[in-house]
Amino acid sequence: MIWQFLRRYRALFLTLVLLAVPFFFLRANLKSPDQLNPVDRFLLRLSAPIQYVFAVIGEGIADVWNDYIYLVETKEENERLRFELGRVRLENRKLKDVAAENVRLREMLRLRESNPGEFVAARVIGRSLSPFFRVMRIRIDQAEGQVRPMMPVVTHEGLVGYVSSVVGPYAEVTLVVDADARVPVIVEETQSSGVLSGTGELDRYAARIEHLRPNIDDVRVGHHVLTSGRDDVYPRNVLVGTVAAITRRGARQLQQVEVAPAVDFSRLEVVLVYVRRPPPPEPSPEPEAPAEGAPEEPPAGGPANVEPRVGPALGEAPVPPSSPAGP
Repeated sequence: MIWQFLRRYRALFLTLVLLAVPFFFLRANLKSPDQLNPVDRFLLRLSAPIQYVFAVIGEGIADVWNDYIYLVETKEENERLRFELGRVRLENRKLKDVAAENVRLREMLRLRESNPGEFVAARVIGRSLSPFFRVMRIRIDQAEGQVRPMMPVVTHEGLVGYVSSVVGPYAEVTLVVDADARVPVIVEETQSSGVLSGTGELDRYAARIEHLRPNIDDVRVGHHVLTSGRDDVYPRNVLVGTVAAITRRGARQLQQVEVAPAVDFSRLEVVLVYVRRPPPPEPSPEPEAPAEGAPEEPPAGGPANVEPRVGPALGEAPVPPSSPAGP
């Protein structure tokens, strides 16, 4: 009978036991140590390991939860800072581009003001790189009909090339480093003259001057190469580049001079087209013969009709030759 009664109401008895055990544990924990009886001490000893296990599990769960919340907040903060850093970098890049363009346009304006020729500004819209030629395309936004083939193209750094063809507002410019380009030039420091042509190399921009005599044309590395103006294309004293290397060939030991262009063609954005070349300098009037017996007056002012060269040092007079020029 008793077993049947327990089986019938076992769920109720189990519930009562589960409710009573925590009650007795709590009652024993709330008593002061001097009021504990043997049953209370037994319950405390029995509950201590269980409480320790649950305390450790609770602390672990709390630590995991706190770390998770911290990582989520840290990730959100990192994403916000990364976005802010990207925005600042973009604004910094834009400011640098604006500052660089401002410097270029200021140099262009300085070039136009310091040279008597008439210029038209154009923007570079494309480049063509091949083993046989160097060509870039420009767009003329103003004075469209004034640009014609064979007009020289320059920047504040120096000579770029010449206009090879024009179609509407677009024009193709053959660079001075093209293998078919021919530019009459003069070495500023020695007044040695020659014809510069591009090397047409694929991996770099370079040009050369051939057949300079070593004993007369004392050209050295670092000398400046300017246009001589001895043709109908390029004006005088436009900076082409600097002497980068010198080699001697043949029985007569003629010099071949390699020239590094003054213009960085890979970074060109705006160029100027000479639509009207500056007039040639007027010849100096011959001095009148002094009267017989009158003392001769020394010449005033030094050499006449010295033109400024187009390049980084605008308005700088050419350096007097260090040795006599060749015939």
